[in-house]
Amino acid sequence: MIAPMLPNAESLAEILAGKVDYVMFDRMNYHYADWVYRKYNLEDKMTDDYFDRTERTLSATFAKLGIK
Repeated sequence: MIAPMLPNAESLAEILAGKVDYVMFDRMNYHYADWVYRKYNLEDKMTDDYFDRTERTLSATFAKLGIK
């Protein structure tokens, strides 16, 4: 599991290639870490839009790598 989905998560597909058989994405809300997002001005990374865009990018890249 990789959580929370932070900036540059898109590069994880290549890093995990050959190490995982499948991936699953789930929008889990870990609000205990919200202060970290605010501290580093990453509030935009807490949005549904960011999660959806990153999930689509990662899904496509994993699929190209043959990972379900």
